[in-house]
Amino acid sequence: MNLLEAQGISVMRDGRRLLSDTSLQLRSGELHALLGPNGAGKSTLLHVLSGEWAISKGTITLGGRALGSLSAADQARRRAVLPQHDALSFGFTVREMVGLGRYAAADQRPAHQRQILKAVMEATDVTHLAERRYPSLSGGERRRAQLARVLAQVWDVPHAVLLLDEPMHSLDLAHQHAMLALLRALAERGFAVLASLHELNLAARYAHHISLMHPGQLLLSGTPEQVLDEPQLQALYGSGLRFTAINEDGQRQWLTGWRDR
Repeated sequence: MNLLEAQGISVMRDGRRLLSDTSLQLRSGELHALLGPNGAGKSTLLHVLSGEWAISKGTITLGGRALGSLSAADQARRRAVLPQHDALSFGFTVREMVGLGRYAAADQRPAHQRQILKAVMEATDVTHLAERRYPSLSGGERRRAQLARVLAQVWDVPHAVLLLDEPMHSLDLAHQHAMLALLRALAERGFAVLASLHELNLAARYAHHISLMHPGQLLLSGTPEQVLDEPQLQALYGSGLRFTAINEDGQRQWLTGWRDR
């Protein structure tokens, strides 16, 4: 089931074309990884799917309805967004900051709210930080707390959309794997998850679907097996990239590396 769909969208800003004729479908049950080099348009695409930036051409629908026809509160109850940059500087505790995600929730019963905050903080490993002041956290701790806030927004929505711009930024290796395992589990629970990533190995391991972006365009979209092809990735990232398929315990895995030209 398509929860969010973009058809033929183009974006112009400050006289520059940032996206051209781009189409994308986010389906319930899928963790969809968005890959591409810096400047490829990943953040631009997330900006327009979140409704933050206007499109100059094409259509975007959320739950089958035109995005522009939905109120901000209605959008917030169906779709949650993790931006790339964190601008919060107020001295909230982590618990208070995560609780901001419940502002537009349909179910405001106190017991239900507490249950959800407990669940999302446990899922993102920030329970032990609950009474810490948010500005005192490390970069990785902030990122996990922000993800908890985003998840709190839609945790009790049966088919929600998550739009995550570089969710692995500042996370250590263990938390990178934990967060992607969590996002995959949420997708398999019925969410549609789109995450822009730079880690090809992690995308190969956890994503159900991958889209490759070339500056301003969606180049290729499909399963990891269909998309993660060494010649294709070398054309996108540079000829030094090596991408090798291996078998481990009967399952196909991928390893990336870089060789001197």
